[in-house]
Amino acid sequence: MDNNKNNIVIFQSNVQNVKKEWIDYNGHMNVAYYTLAFDNSLDDFLETILEIGPTFVKKEKQGPYSLQANYHYLDELRLGDKFFIKIYIINSDKKKIHTVLEMIDFKTKIQVAVCETLLINVDLNIRKSVNYGTDVIKRIEQYQAKCSEIKLPLQVGKNLKIIKK
Repeated sequence: MDNNKNNIVIFQSNVQNVKKEWIDYNGHMNVAYYTLAFDNSLDDFLETILEIGPTFVKKEKQGPYSLQANYHYLDELRLGDKFFIKIYIINSDKKKIHTVLEMIDFKTKIQVAVCETLLINVDLNIRKSVNYGTDVIKRIEQYQAKCSEIKLPLQVGKNLKIIKK
C-alpha cells in the first residue's frame, strides 16, 4: 500500500519484473503482458482489500466479471524493468465497480500504462448479475471514498478516437 501526502492509503502491488517471455519483436513488453500484469494486480486487490477475490468466489459462488476495459500505453517497459500498479475505485453501485489501474515504472516513477475497467458481480450458479452483500458494498464504498481525494490519471474516461489536425 502507498501513503500519499493526505495520509490516504491506496493499494499498490508488489514490484514486478518484466520477464524475457513478455518481450515482443519490438524489444519491449507485449500488450498481452500489460493486461496480465494489470489482471494479476487486480486479483490481489480484490482478494486483500475488498475481500471479493478467489477466496470469496469459492465460498460464495459469486464474484467480479469484467464487462469492459480500456488501456492506454504511455511508455515502454523492456526486459528487466521493474514496475508496480496502483488501483483506484472511481465509481460503484450495488453490482458494479469502476476501477482505474495505473502502472508505474519503479525506477523513474513515471506512469507507463493505465487500465480503466468495469466489473460486475455474477452469481456463478445462475450466471446472472447479483448485488453484493452489504458488508462488501461497505468495503467498496470506503475504499472509493479514499480514492475520491486522489488526482486520477488524465486518461480516465477518454474515448478511443483518431483526432484530425
